[in-house]
Amino acid sequence: MRYRFIPLFISLFLVFSSNCAKGPSELLLDSFEGRINKETVDFGSSENSFLKVTASQDIKACGEQSLKLDYQLNPSGYMWVARGYGLDIKGAAKWEVSPQDIKWPEYNAFSLSMYGRSSGGVIAFDIKDSRGELWRFFLDDDKSGWKEVICPLAEFFPRGDWQPEDSEGNQVLDFPIMSFQFEPRIIGRGVYYFDCIKLIRTK
Repeated sequence: MRYRFIPLFISLFLVFSSNCAKGPSELLLDSFEGRINKETVDFGSSENSFLKVTASQDIKACGEQSLKLDYQLNPSGYMWVARGYGLDIKGAAKWEVSPQDIKWPEYNAFSLSMYGRSSGGVIAFDIKDSRGELWRFFLDDDKSGWKEVICPLAEFFPRGDWQPEDSEGNQVLDFPIMSFQFEPRIIGRGVYYFDCIKLIRTK
């Protein structure tokens, strides 16, 4: 009788050990702490459009501040806001963990916090893989205030409108992922805030 709980104990131990072996369910990449300027963010726009990138201490989802995009996108214009590695602005390599140190198979999605105005706008969220190929996921401004957006890696697709000249486009998402960027897509004036860029494991 005194041994009847041993199988239950062993089962619980195995479940606990299995869960521990899976590693963390999320990894914070960037919460935009510290200085936010042209030395720490790779951003720009076409001559016929306007983009201002700053930090906001008033509107934030985690940490001390968020990334604020204030822009005017005109017809035929474009813009980008990027953080990570292998960019023209070397100081934009501000992730909490370098790409080479991330155990990529443990995660299957990005998660980010987005503060919008329910404007119906669309923002492209791009990631650049180890061969320089850009992959895209669309974010919808369909809520006023903060919302968490889950971006499954399986739902990213290679950009067909433009790729860097030095990219080795093979239409395969090659790890490690080196950088991410935001690109407002709807013509007009807008303000967005982004925070808490994470890698996560979804079920």
